[in-house]
Amino acid sequence: MEPTPESQPPAESKAPTAARSLLKEAATGLVVVLVVFGILFTIFRSYPSGSAQGEIRATGAPHGDFVVQPTTCVRGDQWNFDGVWVTPELQTRGDRTGFKGGLKLIQTNVGDVLAIVENPLVCNGFKCEQRQVERQHCKVFDINVSKTSIWLRQSGHARLQCEFPAGGTLKVDLTFKRCASVPSTGGDV
Repeated sequence: MEPTPESQPPAESKAPTAARSLLKEAATGLVVVLVVFGILFTIFRSYPSGSAQGEIRATGAPHGDFVVQPTTCVRGDQWNFDGVWVTPELQTRGDRTGFKGGLKLIQTNVGDVLAIVENPLVCNGFKCEQRQVERQHCKVFDINVSKTSIWLRQSGHARLQCEFPAGGTLKVDLTFKRCASVPSTGGDV
């Protein structure tokens, strides 16, 4: 006896099983894509590929006499501040790694930016003397630090021209881009 159309299961009863199978495959593919994206996000966010150009030139009090030409920059989150640290190349001395000299640009909760100069000539290891720039002594105090991508990198510039009551000067002309978090190096950084 041949099956009648009434005795055959309807064709659409196979459709929910096929749809569930497709949904499972799509969900699995989405999870794989999200895991790969998460891994890439972590790698790119932590890879210190920031760069800087320009010069920090200090003469006399209060910052000392030095010239620093920063080549790199890192986000300040490892040192518990929001902003960037524009520095010369990372150095290794013995079992320690760190920076000597540079300019920290710290964004405050009220929207201001503090500039802190680090004197590379007055250091104990990689812990160097730091002094905040007193804005009232600067005829130019132009600082911009902004987040530039989904990788949470920061870019911007710093231009300072300052003359201090003790006779010293500070001139800063820097640009920096793609400043990222620096992975822990086990040193003073």
